[in-house]
Amino acid sequence: MHVFADDPQLANGILFTSESGDKTLSLKLKNATAKHWLAEVEGISDRNDAEKLRGTELYINKDLLPEANKDEFYIADLIGLSCIDNAQKHIGKIIAVENFGASDLLDIKPEGSESFYLPFTDDTILEITDTTVTIEIPEGLLDDA
Repeated sequence: MHVFADDPQLANGILFTSESGDKTLSLKLKNATAKHWLAEVEGISDRNDAEKLRGTELYINKDLLPEANKDEFYIADLIGLSCIDNAQKHIGKIIAVENFGASDLLDIKPEGSESFYLPFTDDTILEITDTTVTIEIPEGLLDDA
């Protein structure tokens, strides 16, 4: 399995198989390989059953995560925040944070128009608070929108 956490041991124990938390798996990490972790899933006894879990995303209870340090945040906490520019003009809301391989992108949805991606860089993300993200939209980014 791929573990996207600074502390892989957070994946030990009861994990949710959806964001809603209605189904769970009990997992025990065994050992790390070059890029993955081998894990034992309670109730899975053969390769065929394990193959059925391929692609399953796993979630932990947010209360188990370590508290973010000052000037740090969890990506999930960005979802739903309002985006404003330097003049305090409302631009839209963050509906997702994507990474297609190069870097993180904020998916911002203005009211009444299609969403757009904004690179998550020091040049574009000026400030993050509990309720808003102040952004700088690079010239030309929305010309075709």
